[in-house]
Amino acid sequence: MTSDANISWSVVMTVKEPAPLVMANVGWHLSLGAAEVHVYLDDPEDQVADQLMVVDGVNVIRCDDDHWARLNVRKADGRQTRRQGVNATDAYRRTAADWIIHLDADEFLMPERPVSQLIAEYARKDRFLRIQPWERTYLTAAAPVSIFEGGFRVPYLGKLQNDEETFWRSTRFLTKGLTGHSVGKALMPTRQGWRIGIHSPREETRRLQGDYVPEMALLHFDGMTPLHWMLKVLRYAHLPREMIEGMLGGHRREQVLMAKQRAQAPGGLLKFHNRLKVTDGGLRARLEARDMFVDAPFEPADQLAAQLGYMPDLSVEGFDAMLRERSGDLLDRFK
Repeated sequence: MTSDANISWSVVMTVKEPAPLVMANVGWHLSLGAAEVHVYLDDPEDQVADQLMVVDGVNVIRCDDDHWARLNVRKADGRQTRRQGVNATDAYRRTAADWIIHLDADEFLMPERPVSQLIAEYARKDRFLRIQPWERTYLTAAAPVSIFEGGFRVPYLGKLQNDEETFWRSTRFLTKGLTGHSVGKALMPTRQGWRIGIHSPREETRRLQGDYVPEMALLHFDGMTPLHWMLKVLRYAHLPREMIEGMLGGHRREQVLMAKQRAQAPGGLLKFHNRLKVTDGGLRARLEARDMFVDAPFEPADQLAAQLGYMPDLSVEGFDAMLRERSGDLLDRFK
């Protein structure tokens, strides 16, 4: 075991989300001890830049034409995952921190002890650390009030037997019980010459290995509100088929195909969301029996206020109003 006294870590993300979520993510990880947070703005004109640039420890990068030219990318790639990987590798090469993790704006680390301590205890040479996802689930179908409301589903790390006995007809839309990813994210040592993927680092000559950290979870919200999730799948639904197949896992593709059908009926897409995202009654009992459910709300308000000096609007009402302003054209197609 090595001393954690001099271990530093950082976060990189490529974002195009309402400002309160971006600021909450940045503030939370700074409160955990991140030395740097590298925020790549997918929209170079994103006004959240003004709020970010006054926060110590934040490096703001606008993804404009000059940015892509610096990275020898002819133009901004149409695939979101491609852009994220290029930006994450750029931050990996530029950071002064000893370790770095690529996160999405809706992902929040939840360590039981300081992150530097966990790195010191669990790190092994030439390996990265894998952080297991816990995916937010609503406890009822009632409209939520806060964007962080609910509990969490935990993926089964081994091979889950009899999936259909647990999730019934929803099985094909899930991976190990989750609507998003079940593999988690990688906390990686820097200065290794690696290339950074969305979930794991890569090296040309060998396959890199990771070790799960048992004392840290990755809280993944996969839609901060029901509307947020619905807009996500609708955006995927309008991508070319080859791009969908290149970007999405099988369960997400199934979600997108079903969403296109359900969106044609009033309230149909919300009902589909609730079918996948609500854990109550018998399903909760089945998940608890398999240690796949945690009723532990995420309440970061105190840390955010202390770190940022103010509280972002974390209400569903405020968040959805920003989404509607950004995505009214998409919503109009499915009224």
